[in-house]
Amino acid sequence: MYLDQTQLLAPQQTINISAKLIASIKILQYSSEELEHAIAAELSENPALEVEEQAQCLRCGAGLHAGLCLNCDRAAHDGTDAPQAEAGGWDDDQPPHTADLALAAESDFDPLELVSTGATLEEHLLRQLSTILDGADLPIAEFLVGSLNSHGYVTTTTAEACEILGVPEERVARVLAVLQSLDPLGIGARSLQECLLIQLQSFEERGEASSIARRLLEDYLHPLGEHHFAEIARELGVTGTAVKQAWRFIRANLNPYPAHAFEAADVPGQGLASGSERSVIVRPDVIIRRTDRGFEAEIVEQRRFRFGLNSLYYALYRQCRANARPQSELSEPERQHIREYATRARFFIECVRQRWETLVIIADALIEYQLEFLAHGVRHLRPLTRGELASRVEMHESTISRATADKYVLLPSGRTVPFDDFFDGSLGAKDQLRELIAGEDQAKPYSDEELTALLHQRGLPLARRTVAKYREALGILPSRFRT
Repeated sequence: MYLDQTQLLAPQQTINISAKLIASIKILQYSSEELEHAIAAELSENPALEVEEQAQCLRCGAGLHAGLCLNCDRAAHDGTDAPQAEAGGWDDDQPPHTADLALAAESDFDPLELVSTGATLEEHLLRQLSTILDGADLPIAEFLVGSLNSHGYVTTTTAEACEILGVPEERVARVLAVLQSLDPLGIGARSLQECLLIQLQSFEERGEASSIARRLLEDYLHPLGEHHFAEIARELGVTGTAVKQAWRFIRANLNPYPAHAFEAADVPGQGLASGSERSVIVRPDVIIRRTDRGFEAEIVEQRRFRFGLNSLYYALYRQCRANARPQSELSEPERQHIREYATRARFFIECVRQRWETLVIIADALIEYQLEFLAHGVRHLRPLTRGELASRVEMHESTISRATADKYVLLPSGRTVPFDDFFDGSLGAKDQLRELIAGEDQAKPYSDEELTALLHQRGLPLARRTVAKYREALGILPSRFRT
């Protein structure tokens, strides 16, 4: 056998992925925190890039003016927002930040207020309370916030507060209830039990709480902390496994030190909360607002970050491109340096802008398709897959997955949910299932077969095993353990 190697010229098609596409994909799938790190890294390495970061409301993501959020302040909000600067909008004939500088010239605010700085827990709480409470109740709020200890608990009683402030006790109780409704959940509680119950209510409203968790916190908190699972199970008439599962749920999801969640401090847990997971404040990436024109989406990052080119690099870059300067005044290495970093800055800005444009397209498509869900709640959520959404917006399914991964949406109802909820068609069924079980006769709870029949009557033709799977996902025990 004779083997010979020869070279032939033949046309061949191959797929070459550009560097810009790779960078765009990478930036698209970043979470908001990862994008912050990427921007900080690029700023430290590229002297041609400039970024202005606007201080934002921790509650709704809108920009702050003089420390106040106009969106949250109902008295000051006039229904209009400041115009947004388009990232990467500079060209060779227009200096960067022109629109931003014009706005700043007309503003009465100190530009240093636009620098994002960390707020203390007290400032965070008082900022929220100032937008919710009447001015007459703000001294009460300041007194209660001032009485918080390092763990986030109120160290004074309502009776002591009304005596010191000279106001009726019901007013103090009302302000305290508002304080306890704020983030981080559990803040303003007067005891460990009240702190955990406040947080548990949030999980119950979403249908994610263990069915016996409330009973354990209300009546068996001390025995639970001592791991007396068998004794608790006998008194409740459930299995020891059910009690252990509820205990694990409490450990993993409820934080006995709510102030630590805000500070992101690594404080070792004690008792019930020795688990590593802590409650955290989830900041939305996209805000969906109800306006006179319907629902509209806003990208939080687009308001927060304003990109531009350093004015010196911008001027030198234009002159290098036009070859306007004599060779003697600017050496070739200097020209190369300017071209490299100016082009790199523009490239980075374009990638971030592409991320924002993709998020806007996806959010607008979700608003159009899930209009009833936004207007009337989870039971009106229409079944939708990422593949179907990709077809509607003419994108690849992987692009949809990358764009929505680890990102959150603030709904018009005030709830912040992950993008994944828009693609979870089971949420409406789970909500109805939870309602049926909540209204059942405690002496004769519904079996899975009966729940299946009731859901069929409501127009939800689910199989029995599907109902059982949804029930387990909600943390609800079988009927024989719910008596």
